[in-house]
Amino acid sequence: MSKKNVRVDGVGMSLHAIAKNMTDGGDKMNHSTVRNIINRSFVKVVKNISEAYDLKYTTEEIFNIAKSPDLQESVVECLRKKNER
Repeated sequence: MSKKNVRVDGVGMSLHAIAKNMTDGGDKMNHSTVRNIINRSFVKVVKNISEAYDLKYTTEEIFNIAKSPDLQESVVECLRKKNER
């Protein structure tokens, strides 16, 4: 089994490392919870964008788009640019 990493611009952390950081910060969490939160968050983004553009994606298509590293990096880049203003 390969380790899953959350990466943006080549910098990333494993799901286990994220869970440890969260737990060390007072929010008890395991790697499965981290993965689920990340997946649910990006599914919401994709679902809202697809509804805004009246796209008729299936639930499976939305989930697959949400898991795409390209999409995830694009969303993070947009948030970064917004914070730079």
